[in-house]
Amino acid sequence: MPTYAIGIEYHGTIFHGWQRQADQNTVQGDLEKALSQVADSEVLLSAAGRTDAGVHSMGQVASFHSDSDRGLDQWLRGANSLTPQSINITWIVEVEDTFHARFSATARRYLYLFMDRKKDAHASDLAWMVESLDADLMHWHAQNLLGEHDFTSFRGSGCQADSPNRRINRCLVKRIGDLIVLDIEANAFLLHMVRNIASCLSQITKDMPGDHLLEILRCKDRAKIGITGPASGLYLYKVEYPGYSFPLPRLPALLAATSRDFF
Repeated sequence: MPTYAIGIEYHGTIFHGWQRQADQNTVQGDLEKALSQVADSEVLLSAAGRTDAGVHSMGQVASFHSDSDRGLDQWLRGANSLTPQSINITWIVEVEDTFHARFSATARRYLYLFMDRKKDAHASDLAWMVESLDADLMHWHAQNLLGEHDFTSFRGSGCQADSPNRRINRCLVKRIGDLIVLDIEANAFLLHMVRNIASCLSQITKDMPGDHLLEILRCKDRAKIGITGPASGLYLYKVEYPGYSFPLPRLPALLAATSRDFF
């Protein structure tokens, strides 16, 4: 039975997250319904990451098996015609039967967008409004998160991961106009981990010691961080798979209209 991988972008505001749930509007639910209609048989998806309610994606990857006689263009056009405007399959390829969108992934890259304004009527569901952030100082502190650590302090309650250890490969913060971008990649993430890191970085001040984030890691205490950053600023941007070069995702609209230099 052929195996397919698809790239998906979605505006997460109206969805109750990725994962299929009874009586809830979810990305997985809408996509499986559309793909099953194209296949004329049941299609079940596995995804690289189960994003929370309100979280967006530019580069979610999902995989499925189907023996329906459909060409790649039929899958793509058919499913996109049956999903709402807030979901878009950007590409589809046939992959090895051993490929699994979640278990074959070696790294996930997320973007978190802050906007340096008190209010913005058009971007409130696309970024976190936080005034007077020091992007350079945030970036400097963020480098303490690189490498493998126990991220218990950044782990959301209800996280079902077996281990709190994760390896961060990159953690960049840069200002682009009114936007402050957190660009973070790891082998995997814990529940709410990126949003908690974003929240912690937003609280950085010049009088904090240089090992502030290391001390939070050492405490293994979620209460040290405070609020979790809102889902509105978080985007699943890219997923890495050894042996595959899938098409590059687009940038979030707020960034695409500003600059690609950061990437």
